[in-house]
Amino acid sequence: MESKSPNQVSKFLRTVSILSFLFVSFTLFQVSLMGYPVPKLERRVMDHAGILSQSTVDQIEANLKQFEAETSNQIAVYTTPSLHDEVIEEVAIEIFDEWKLGQKSKNNGVLLIIAPTEKKMRIEVGRGLEGALTDIQAKQIIRNEIRPSFKDKDFDGGVTAGVNAIMATIRGEYAPSADDVQTSGRDSAGDVIPSGIVGGIFTFISLFIPSFGGVIFTIIGLLVILPLFTFLFGGTMGLIAAIILFVLIMFLRRKLGHGLGGGGGSDSGGYYGGWSSGSDSWSSSDSSDSWSGGGGDSGGGGASGDW
Repeated sequence: MESKSPNQVSKFLRTVSILSFLFVSFTLFQVSLMGYPVPKLERRVMDHAGILSQSTVDQIEANLKQFEAETSNQIAVYTTPSLHDEVIEEVAIEIFDEWKLGQKSKNNGVLLIIAPTEKKMRIEVGRGLEGALTDIQAKQIIRNEIRPSFKDKDFDGGVTAGVNAIMATIRGEYAPSADDVQTSGRDSAGDVIPSGIVGGIFTFISLFIPSFGGVIFTIIGLLVILPLFTFLFGGTMGLIAAIILFVLIMFLRRKLGHGLGGGGGSDSGGYYGGWSSGSDSWSSSDSSDSWSGGGGDSGGGGASGDW
């Protein structure tokens, strides 16, 4: 068995150390981008803080379902046990965009988020509804409809009044159409597929660029692909997919002789990739009432408040 020279061993250890550093740095960077741990969307009212009665949840969900059927506008309510030391405005945007509230072509979604531990709340509005539900109107709903009940510890009454006021403000702004009232989070693929293709090209090219430059191309490609992975698998699984792809690319680069140390020949072989989103539907406990975001995004402003 041929033994490696000290220089070869040193070179190998240096390469492994640099790759490990880049891998850990890339992972930490992506984790920092993830921010708030956004839960999986399962229903129109997500009472994770446990402040609402079941009868209130059922009634609000029935009203929101009917409202969406009539107008195509999507409204979701989320109560969180903790903001995890983040500001509620940023958390609201992260959740809104992860859930893709509102139709893709209209961006007509609204999120009412409530953090009872921090006594914070916010109405986040999609871009398509910023004219129908302005920042001033959202502030008025918080001040006049929600806050008084919350101060009296009547969360059922406050959330019900807030949701009713939101619907009343925007009712009739949009008319439903056959292609967008039935919602599906997959509809937003057109927004992320082009960037995913560009990222895939960068990642593929990185296989044939020697030394450190190829690693930089790999990282750039993965950063560009990440939104597509997030769309297909969700925030956490998207990050894991990006990490797995990074490790795979580093392995292939070494097999091709394009590691950080360079040199060497290449093994024959091919490269292929692919992914499947599987069943990307979010459904409530009632299988006949499945519901998901329609591909919209935030950006229409809103208002925050406390009590």
